[in-house]
Amino acid sequence: METENVRRQEDEDRSKFNYEEFEQVLEEIKKKDYDKVGLQGPDGIKKQIVDYASQLEDEGLETVIIGASTFGACGIADEKAERMGADALIHVGHTRFLHPEGDDMDDLNVYYLPYREDRDLMGVLREHYGEIEEDTIGLVGVTQYMDRAERAREFLRDKGYEVVEGTTGLRTTEPGQVLGCDAGAAHNIAEKVDAFVFLGSGHFHPSQVSETGKKVYVVDPYEEHIWIEPPNSLDDEMQAEYARVIKYKDEKKWGIVTSSKKGQNYRQMVQIAKEKLEAHGKDVYVFVEDRIFEPDYKGFGIDIFVNCACPRMTKDWQDLAFVSTDALDMLDEVDIKH
Repeated sequence: METENVRRQEDEDRSKFNYEEFEQVLEEIKKKDYDKVGLQGPDGIKKQIVDYASQLEDEGLETVIIGASTFGACGIADEKAERMGADALIHVGHTRFLHPEGDDMDDLNVYYLPYREDRDLMGVLREHYGEIEEDTIGLVGVTQYMDRAERAREFLRDKGYEVVEGTTGLRTTEPGQVLGCDAGAAHNIAEKVDAFVFLGSGHFHPSQVSETGKKVYVVDPYEEHIWIEPPNSLDDEMQAEYARVIKYKDEKKWGIVTSSKKGQNYRQMVQIAKEKLEAHGKDVYVFVEDRIFEPDYKGFGIDIFVNCACPRMTKDWQDLAFVSTDALDMLDEVDIKH
């Protein structure tokens, strides 16, 4: 009966959590003398964004919704909101993003409203925790479930595990939080643990954690069980990038692609990659765009492109040769061998 009561309370907590966080943001906004507020967010919660807009309108505020989906807080649309006369922007779905090159992410007043997924993650952990074989584990996860991190940590400790809390990464603000471009929360504690427990679903984020060289137990509320992401699961992809650089090492025209999105505009990285390629005798052309689509880069006559925008984008290109900046080290390796 006690377990049933705990689960019922957790269901109630999950159902009201997003609303309570919105209320906090609403209170902050009401203290300001704003006339119009912009909203943006990712696919999957757009109906929720419209609901938030309705509540803001009920409070006497005019609203404007950014139609394009966002993939993270790296893509703050405050300039678009400001162009429509908004005094502030509510970014729904993610926590504040810290630009690794120190660039300012908030030219307009931006309020971050993380979205917490309404799924029974703790139920999955309770039913399957016995499948975690290692004694010392690191606890990390994605924003949607970090509101349950403390509860998961206490549960695992009660079951006899030594749990090391994840730190913040280079771009993150919540301890233990993992982004597609930043698994620093795991890397920073990797030497202290034997494996990781990841709160979330899908392979993309756990694969970033696996680059620590440790096994990752994924507590997946969609699959409703715990599955394992093996250590260094991205090795094959990295080897494919190395092979691509070797294949095109003698080609002359190299392109560098970056994004005009605030959190994906890596100017220092662009300059470093450009200088490296020029040192190897390449003709280098820099490209910039807001949302980057592979078909837009066909027809330029570029032999191979280097990704200096969102790191997850490298694997999305299928027809054109595209590599990450890390793969450029192979040019040095080839030169040494020759």
